[in-house]
Amino acid sequence: MQGEMASPRTSGARRIWRWAAVVASVVIAAVVFSAPGPNPNLRSAIAVHDFAHVVAFGVVTVLFALVLDVRSRATFRGRVGATCLAAGAALALGAIVEVAQAATGLHGDPWDAVRDGGGAFSVALILVAIGPGISRRLRVTLAGAAIVVLAAFMYPLFVALHDEARARTQFPVLASFETRNELSRFNFSEGVRSRIVSITDDKGRTISAVQLHFPTGKYPGFELRYFPRDWQGMRALELMFMNPESTPTEIAVRIDDVAYRFYWYDRYNRSFPLSPGLNRIEIPLADVTTAPRDRRFDLARVHSLLVFAVDLKQPRSIIIGPITLLH
Repeated sequence: MQGEMASPRTSGARRIWRWAAVVASVVIAAVVFSAPGPNPNLRSAIAVHDFAHVVAFGVVTVLFALVLDVRSRATFRGRVGATCLAAGAALALGAIVEVAQAATGLHGDPWDAVRDGGGAFSVALILVAIGPGISRRLRVTLAGAAIVVLAAFMYPLFVALHDEARARTQFPVLASFETRNELSRFNFSEGVRSRIVSITDDKGRTISAVQLHFPTGKYPGFELRYFPRDWQGMRALELMFMNPESTPTEIAVRIDDVAYRFYWYDRYNRSFPLSPGLNRIEIPLADVTTAPRDRRFDLARVHSLLVFAVDLKQPRSIIIGPITLLH
């Protein structure tokens, strides 16, 4: 009699938990859909935002596994099938969110759907690994695979945090090119190839630099995008270029602040000739401050530094040494 009375209560509790899991999944999807995009000037914020997709849809997979009552399946095959269904449903929900964001003009990103799938897949592996009825060897294999997947998606966050800490330590050097990870601070235009090299500067020192191969085009070059943005108290920006070719070339340097209004007269922009060999360019920040036509450049909130060629008719190679602010 007691067993018969307990069964409806247990069934009712399960229904409540299943509905709660469905509601929680919808809430997570709604939060992901409506959450503002990360600060585009802070690489770690972008990386945290990206990894949050992995976490969010890993949690959704757990919730869908609860809805499908995965642990109560009698056979291993049944548990695996239900777990895969839970992960697939989580991925589908993530894809729906990205499509909805794109359709409404928000931050829809196909790579976010990949991250959603990464979270769902890794959690599915864990759910199967902790279930009953499998060998220790298989359990360890599945857990190891889940860790590898999570580590792959966590790696960009680690790189961003590590290089941001390194950039703060290096300041007022904005880029020393001592490690290839520093290149993640830059956005290179299409077709630009880069590699770390060593050069001898005009003081006879061996220093690290980056060699860039510019293709033909309107504005081949790069943008230094992630760096400490408060340049107040600094006197000048120093750029070191090595022109390895036998003919002179010309390079343009552009500096934007956060208040830049996308007009050519609202930024610092100047071209510099590069003779064959080593060239040091020193840009007084006083000139940068007065560059906008009708306002003062905000040195406390520098947004980006761009270096590029203009209307390049033939491919060129150029080597760039440390980018440094001078006191």
